[in-house]
Amino acid sequence: MTSLPTIVLVPGAFHLASTMDLIKIQLEEAGHDTTVFELATVNQPELKVQDDVAALTGEVLHPLIEDQGKDIVLYLHSYAGFPGSAAIKGLSKTERLAAGKRGGILGLIYQSAFIPKPGDTLLQMIGGNYTPWQDANLRTGLVSVIDPKATFYADVAEPVASEAADRIRPQSMLSLNTALSHTFYDIPAYDDRRVYLLTSQDKTLPSFA
Repeated sequence: MTSLPTIVLVPGAFHLASTMDLIKIQLEEAGHDTTVFELATVNQPELKVQDDVAALTGEVLHPLIEDQGKDIVLYLHSYAGFPGSAAIKGLSKTERLAAGKRGGILGLIYQSAFIPKPGDTLLQMIGGNYTPWQDANLRTGLVSVIDPKATFYADVAEPVASEAADRIRPQSMLSLNTALSHTFYDIPAYDDRRVYLLTSQDKTLPSFA
């Protein structure tokens, strides 16, 4: 019997790992081992997108793939498309099979996520300015969400909406203003293995992003 892949969930900016609790439970009930990675840049003003790349690679992807030989599917939400698109370097199942190695990334799921090109910053991709629902504090180096429930959970029932909104934290400004030098989502290994989930009622991302 073929085992199911491990699902790695990466929530977006402002979100603690616990915001993925409900989907994690559902995936585990369906038989998937599931790991949630919390961004290093949440509430850490000195950290950049490169710190998220290093943490995702070193704390989650390499241990699961290199050490345990796991096959995984990587789920990237919102800002997580930035570090996720770089952290996957050399870790696709196709590349690892060709090298005689076990495990690897089977596919990528982007949910309402940014898919950056080298040189892009998130701020550039949303038009160069912070959005009306964000409060950027130059003194602290953090961006906060003014009304998390209305912004992220407007169509979610109570008490789940309030509980989720209470878990929202400020995000490093640097993480939104620094660019990646390389991305790897568009290599042939991920052809027909990339999925984009577009949420039609999203209140956070401009359509052009």
